[in-house]
Amino acid sequence: MPPSDPRSQPFGRPGAAAAGTDAESGTENPELSEEKRKSLYALKVMFERGLLPKAEYEARRAALEGKQG
Repeated sequence: MPPSDPRSQPFGRPGAAAAGTDAESGTENPELSEEKRKSLYALKVMFERGLLPKAEYEARRAALEGKQG
């Protein structure tokens, strides 16, 4: 019997990749405008990468969310 062709095998589920993509998509707050959602996500990424100090991150996030403090 000839060896099986890997191209004939069904694709596996993406599992972890899909979960990670969903977690990073920023869709947890659908009432926000698309621009605001993208801005909040970019801010979060910069903070998580150590590009913004916590105080600046919180102040910018509050300003984007319309909170003053």
